[in-house]
Amino acid sequence: YNTATTVVDAIAQNKPFENDTPIDDSSTPANLVMVPAGFKIAQDSATAVEDGIVIEDSNGNQFVWIPVSVLDEKGKKTPIHTSEGDIIIDYTRTAYSTNVATGEIDNGTNSERINHSNSSSYYYTEAMPSEELQSVNDNGGYYIGRFEAGDKESTEAQTMRSSATDATITIKSGQAPYNYITQADAKAKAEGMDDVQEYATATTKLVSSYAWDTAIRFMQITNSDYGDNSPEGNYLTTSFYYDDIEENANIKYEYDAVMVPTGQTAAISNIYDFGGNLTEYTTESERSQAVYRGGIFMDDNNFYSAGSRGSNNGRIRSNYGFRVTLYL
Repeated sequence: YNTATTVVDAIAQNKPFENDTPIDDSSTPANLVMVPAGFKIAQDSATAVEDGIVIEDSNGNQFVWIPVSVLDEKGKKTPIHTSEGDIIIDYTRTAYSTNVATGEIDNGTNSERINHSNSSSYYYTEAMPSEELQSVNDNGGYYIGRFEAGDKESTEAQTMRSSATDATITIKSGQAPYNYITQADAKAKAEGMDDVQEYATATTKLVSSYAWDTAIRFMQITNSDYGDNSPEGNYLTTSFYYDDIEENANIKYEYDAVMVPTGQTAAISNIYDFGGNLTEYTTESERSQAVYRGGIFMDDNNFYSAGSRGSNNGRIRSNYGFRVTLYL
C-alpha cells in the first residue's frame, strides 16, 4: 500500500492507499487532499490542487479533487491556497450564463430560485443533499468524474451507443459516452457505481447542482469566466483533432455536429468535456422537470456554456449523458 504523505510521493509510489488518507499537495502553503481507501494518485495527475489532483481506482476510473472551504475550529472558512493567492470556494449553487439568482427561497426545497433568464418565469431549485454536505465538511472537498460517464461494453466493441442498452460505467478517456439514458436511470447508475466497483468507503452519486457549480468555481481558478464562456468543449463551432472510438486519428470540423469519445477536448483543471460534448443530467429540478447542464456538440457554445441550465421530462436523447461525483 501507499505510505506517502504528499501527492508527489504518492505518484512516485504508484500504489493505492489502504485507508482514507489525507495528503499534502505541492502548493505553499500546502492544501490537504483526502484520498479514499483503495484509490491511488494517477500517474498523470497534477501535484497542486488548482491544476487538478486525479485519483484512480483499480479499474482505471478517474476523479478530480474539488476543494471546498469549510469552517475551522475558530469558525473561519479555510482558504484554498493557489499560485494567485488564497481564495474561498463554497459548496453552493450559482447562477451562470443566462441564469439569474433571484434571492427568493423555494419553500419546498429551502433553496434559492435560479431563473432561466431575466425574461423567463421558470426556475431551478434543489434541496441541499445533507450527506454530501456532511462529507464535504468532514473532508474539505469531494471528487467529480474527470470525464463524462462512458459505456465500457460499447467502448470495447469500438462502437458508439445507439440505443438505451444497460452497460457498465467507465470514467476514462476514449470511451463511448453513456448517452441514450433517462435522468432517473442516470441517477441509479451513478449511485450503483460504488457497489459495482466495490469501493471500500467511497460513495458515488449523480452530480448535483451544488457539485456542478462548485466545480465551475474551482475551474475558474484557471479560467475566470468558465461558467459563462467555455469554448474548450466540443461544440458545433469548434474544430479540433481527436481519436474516434476505433482509435483512428480524425478531425472534427467547424459546423460538423459530431459527438466524440470522452476526453478528446481541452481540459480545464484536469477535467474534460464539462463545457461541451454531451449535455449532462443532474439531480437539480425545474418544477417537475429534470435539469441538464453544460454545452452540447450540436450547438454554439455562446448559448450553452459549462454553466448553462436546461430542463425536460428526463427523457432519453442521443445528446444527453451524465457525470458521476464521489464522496468519502
